[in-house]
Amino acid sequence: MSVLLQAVVISVLGWAAWSLIRPLFVKSPLDRVAGPQSPSLLAGNLGQLFDTDAWGFHDEVATRYGPVVKIHAPFGRQWLYVFDPAALQSIVLREQGTYDQIEWLVRHLRELTPVFWEVANRLVSAISRRVKDAPRDIDVLEWMGRTALEIIGQAGMGHSFDPLVEDEATDPYTKAAKDYLPLSFTPEMMLVRQLSPILTRLGPPSFRRWIVDHIPIPRTQKLKRVVDVLYDTSVKIVEEKKDAIAKGDYAAGKDIMSVLLKANMAAEDSERLPDEHIIGQINTLLFAATDTTSHVMAQVLEMLSRDQEMQEKARRELLEAGNGDEILYDRLMSLPILDAICKETLRMFPPTPIVMREAFQDTVLPLSKPMRGTDGSVMESVVVPKGTNVLVGVRACNRNKAIWGEDAEEWKPERWLKPLPKAVEDASIPGVYSNLGFTFSQLEMKVILASLLTNFTFELSNKPIHWNISAITFPSTGKDSLKPEMGLKVGRYSAE
Repeated sequence: MSVLLQAVVISVLGWAAWSLIRPLFVKSPLDRVAGPQSPSLLAGNLGQLFDTDAWGFHDEVATRYGPVVKIHAPFGRQWLYVFDPAALQSIVLREQGTYDQIEWLVRHLRELTPVFWEVANRLVSAISRRVKDAPRDIDVLEWMGRTALEIIGQAGMGHSFDPLVEDEATDPYTKAAKDYLPLSFTPEMMLVRQLSPILTRLGPPSFRRWIVDHIPIPRTQKLKRVVDVLYDTSVKIVEEKKDAIAKGDYAAGKDIMSVLLKANMAAEDSERLPDEHIIGQINTLLFAATDTTSHVMAQVLEMLSRDQEMQEKARRELLEAGNGDEILYDRLMSLPILDAICKETLRMFPPTPIVMREAFQDTVLPLSKPMRGTDGSVMESVVVPKGTNVLVGVRACNRNKAIWGEDAEEWKPERWLKPLPKAVEDASIPGVYSNLGFTFSQLEMKVILASLLTNFTFELSNKPIHWNISAITFPSTGKDSLKPEMGLKVGRYSAE
């Protein structure tokens, strides 16, 4: 081991040791917040929280301790698990400021809607070829993921990643995008992330890259290669588009990246954003509109396979709205049954059951109702020290019976077809998904579902379906399998 690497290791170990003994000498306002005991001095509750089958632990945390819970993090640190609606609203309001961007995106999406339909029609053709003779099992998760990536590739980047013809995608970017989240959201990787406070202060980026290159964890090295593919491909696409625009080829595309690049290149030097910022925006949009959307669509198709009556109601609504043609943007987005199905699936099965945020300054989270601290005192708010990780409990909030009623844990799209309970309105539950990626994925979901439900029928197959916790939940055939897949029996729909 080189002297330099030894110095880095000693620094990291010193920081970790201080983190472990610091709570013995420094009191925190979070000490008063109740939570589960730590089973490990080193890892805290990390293994329980991020295990792929941690649903029971999440439910216990919510029902036994909620709505603000202290979680023991690695190296003696303390996190908060929050699903109190007032606290969530406070967190989300601090992240607002993108409404003008969302309004711009909605206007632009109307122009891009034909792109969505073109890709969806290719999906219909691909599945039709596979079920033309008889219904058969189809891995709908695989096809939803490929379709979602192709839509964001075409509409977001003006680039095709997958013609949706072969049984498997072959583009390196497609495979990297599929591998990114399963690799990045594991107990081991969460442990590595806890070292980031010290690693980010160690020299220039090139030195930090050198450190990453020498981390002896195979999963870390695989994740590094995945990130390299994603970044290098994005840079290549940006450079190609900039060259086309510089040559006066303004027909280079109406995709979101082209529009952003044109506006950025026309801006004054002082107002011009670096390419890395635009690449970051597009990649954020890509993951929100690919994995999130594809997994939600798979969940919708599973629930409709379980509820054939609701599947038929949605199909009739879509057939009447389209009358055999593609449905226009405003009409599609306003269809009540389709909208209710999407909303209820997102409520009941949020693709990101928890969302991690960090307090960049000391702050105070208000509570909708007072709670009792571990010392017996009544707390009407929670003081959150700077640097604390806050886990937004999306799933716990969405299943809170005090807000949604006794049927909170039932999938009932019809709840959205009538006024919601007063408790929902009073809680002012923030729109956790009100961002650019979700705005894009709303249209993506509805176009794909409209195409599928008017052409095919969906039923449960003989393969079991088990949903796993990750950065984005994913289905597999059982607790012991981490291969993302979901088979449904798909047949051609006939109106006769």
